[in-house]
Amino acid sequence: MRRICGAEAPVVTAVAKGSPAERAGIEPAAGCGAGDRLISIAGAPVRDYVDYRFLSAEERVEIVILKPGGARLAITVEKHPDEDLGLDFAGELFDGMRLCRNRCLFCFYDQLPKGLRESLYLRDDDFRLSFLHGNFITLTNLSAADLARICRQRLSPLYVSVHATEPGLRRRILGNPRAPDLLAQMRRLAAGGIEMHAQVVLCPGINDGEALSRTVADLAELHPAVASVAVVPVGLTRHRAGLPDLRPVESAGAARLLKRVYRWQADFLARFGSRFVFAADEIYLLAGEKFPAAAEYEGFPQRENGVGLARLFLDELRPVRRLRPADFRAAAGRPPAAGLRVTLVTGMAARGLVGKLAAKMRRQGVRAQVVAVENRLLGERVTVAGLLAGQDLAAALVGRELGDVVALPASALRDGEFLDGLRVKDLSRRLGTSIVRAAGPKELAAALTRARRRRDRT
Repeated sequence: MRRICGAEAPVVTAVAKGSPAERAGIEPAAGCGAGDRLISIAGAPVRDYVDYRFLSAEERVEIVILKPGGARLAITVEKHPDEDLGLDFAGELFDGMRLCRNRCLFCFYDQLPKGLRESLYLRDDDFRLSFLHGNFITLTNLSAADLARICRQRLSPLYVSVHATEPGLRRRILGNPRAPDLLAQMRRLAAGGIEMHAQVVLCPGINDGEALSRTVADLAELHPAVASVAVVPVGLTRHRAGLPDLRPVESAGAARLLKRVYRWQADFLARFGSRFVFAADEIYLLAGEKFPAAAEYEGFPQRENGVGLARLFLDELRPVRRLRPADFRAAAGRPPAAGLRVTLVTGMAARGLVGKLAAKMRRQGVRAQVVAVENRLLGERVTVAGLLAGQDLAAALVGRELGDVVALPASALRDGEFLDGLRVKDLSRRLGTSIVRAAGPKELAAALTRARRRRDRT
């Protein structure tokens, strides 16, 4: 299995005050100095943060520590089984990240230009990240021991990229002729009590039509272990030279797909008490259809996959109507004309949703405008706000009258950087105005209130 090399004995970077680890005398790294290394818990090596939590969930924990000078120290810690030892580490995967060994027809990594944020090129396919963070995995790099570990440690739920259940078609899509029998793996996990959420990246002419019907039917046979299936449209950038010829999901195809999803949902709701199959927000936007009510998303199990985020956004608009004008205006008691001037920035797909927010804000006394930014870096077919590059934002905003504050979607940033590496503070300097980040109307209201207070103090 391909992995990124990593230290098998992780360095302790922090010890919580008053924790069992502090009482036991475990010491973290200080500055550039070396700290204690965690060799084992209960006689077993600690491969990752999952092992750390699983092995230490006992009343009496045997720990072996490697001191910076080379001495090994065996420590016995007594605590409540649910109490954390209090250790922290530089990362979560001590033995390295498992990488994807597939070459999917639609792989987004292959469609990225050079020079973007380094983490974007990392093809992770690690079951531990699926459990910890909801990352989708293909199950193609799991051994029998891995499957046994998942069940033994109850690493549930997992998020599985299915795309097709017919073995030959799935191997074609994954570009991996050695991909194992997916349904056999999922049955093994289901028998072990593992909950799974599946996704199908829909490629017109390849895994739609009867292939999609078979996939949905096969996964339904594993319900309730397979708790949900999301159908998302294939993402195609303009950087596809030398890659397979794929078609995007168009408006008419999206409308047809939604009709099938509605039929499946009605059937599964009668059979399971769950709608089971859900379409991504982008499908509704392409089809020009209204988004379902929040209850129809059944707890939003795949919101990080773009399923239901629009409905959550729309529902957050309702409290905006109940905010006092002073919550958005420059200061309580001032007339609306003295309120904040705000530029709301988004991608092309969400411009209608953000426009609804701007209209409500204007009724609250905020002078709000919307700027929908076209994705020139990745191509006009990439319309989600989360993939906007800093350079495209700068090109769309420099020279405009932006007002007091520019509001950006939080999904476009990671650790203060856009995907092309431009930092938000540098964009703010170029624009000559302050920038706030928000994931939705509620966060935006809070951010603008803080911005108003800062402005009033200056």
